[in-house]
Amino acid sequence: MDDMSHAAVSLAGKLSGAVVQPGGAEYEQLRRVWNHDVDMHPALIVLCESEEDIRRTLEFARNHELPIAIRGGGHSFAGHGTCDGGVVINLSRMKNLRIDPRRRRVSVGPGVVGGELDQVTQAFGLALPLGSCPSVGVAGYATGGGEGSLTPRFGFGCDSMSGARIITADGAVVTANSASNGDLFWALRGGGGNFGIVTGLDFNLHPIENVLAGHLIYPLKRAEEVLRLVNGFLRGIAPELYVIATVLPKPGERMLDIGVVWSGAPQEGERALRPLREFSAPCEDSIKRKRYLEEQQSGSDSPSDGDWCSFRRAGHMKMLDPCAIEAIARHCAQGPSEYCGISLIYWHGPWIEKPHDNAFGFRHAGFEYWIHAYWRDGSERERSHRWVNDFHEALRPFSTAAVYVNNLGEDEEGRVADAYGEKYSRLISIKRKYDPDNVFRLNQNVRP
Repeated sequence: MDDMSHAAVSLAGKLSGAVVQPGGAEYEQLRRVWNHDVDMHPALIVLCESEEDIRRTLEFARNHELPIAIRGGGHSFAGHGTCDGGVVINLSRMKNLRIDPRRRRVSVGPGVVGGELDQVTQAFGLALPLGSCPSVGVAGYATGGGEGSLTPRFGFGCDSMSGARIITADGAVVTANSASNGDLFWALRGGGGNFGIVTGLDFNLHPIENVLAGHLIYPLKRAEEVLRLVNGFLRGIAPELYVIATVLPKPGERMLDIGVVWSGAPQEGERALRPLREFSAPCEDSIKRKRYLEEQQSGSDSPSDGDWCSFRRAGHMKMLDPCAIEAIARHCAQGPSEYCGISLIYWHGPWIEKPHDNAFGFRHAGFEYWIHAYWRDGSERERSHRWVNDFHEALRPFSTAAVYVNNLGEDEEGRVADAYGEKYSRLISIKRKYDPDNVFRLNQNVRP
């Protein structure tokens, strides 16, 4: 047994959780993150069950000068939930969740994922505006911003955050809210995992039970026509309406999907959506009244279960220029496989158009987009990366510098400042205060 193995055994004896080393029964499964293009081998994986477990593991990693990766849901596109030769602090067992439906508040632990939160909040007709993929970790998603179908009406997930509990680089347990450590509270709402390890988050909830939602499906050959019509329809729409256009990563004929969620009064939604549903007959119209939970449970961000690899590039366009629409149609038609495409969310409403006092920097009206490719066969990796990069380059002339930080890849450190804009300098100052040695650097890193 080598020195690290001895040290790991000693650490395990101090924890209520478990330590998994290479060669252990669970190691191969636990070292993997959602994106299997990220293939790393940590020296230790620590399954923490308490704040004390986290503090002891953090101390261990720092004493042994090992890099530290923090894993909640493991869905970081860049693979930040793992590392080579370091320590993974796995928080998936810390699933404490407490709701106060009368006051419309919920507190969640760092291991809670979106589908679990939706099940609890929807039992009381309440919701937090987050994405619809059920296995995404709430803490990582919300501290980076957190966007979803309720965002135009209720804001991003970080906008509903009312407090946090965090372990900083020196092992201190710190509470941050509007009355205590206000600078840290400001930074945690959008600044991601740069400032410590989140052990609990408090959120205000919003009343929502039913929505008018579904999809209009068109053959890809009609993409230019439909996107031009959608582009005109979107101007001036109400904040109750969320619209996303996607070329779906799934087998079969390539299709353009216009997805909608209306969170207001159903009768008003029927009227608001009528022009969109009537101006160009789709192959399929599945828009109907449904429970919000049903709509959330239909969400996913991968073509199917299994060991899929993924690569993406993201950006923002103020409008869909006719030349941008042509580029979208052309590149989608030339994709290396049926498991590639683009998603475009149209952002609008008060949470986009007005400044808000937190670190989240991606408040830009227009189209957030991400170009994505999936593959299983390693021989497809190079052409998938090339197709995504070429597509992204084709949209560059029509794009702004803005980008949503949760969409950035591991090799895009130079774009982190673009994600925060004028707020970046303040984030650097707060990072310097709470993590001057950049212990928490395996993220979309704000350097101190």
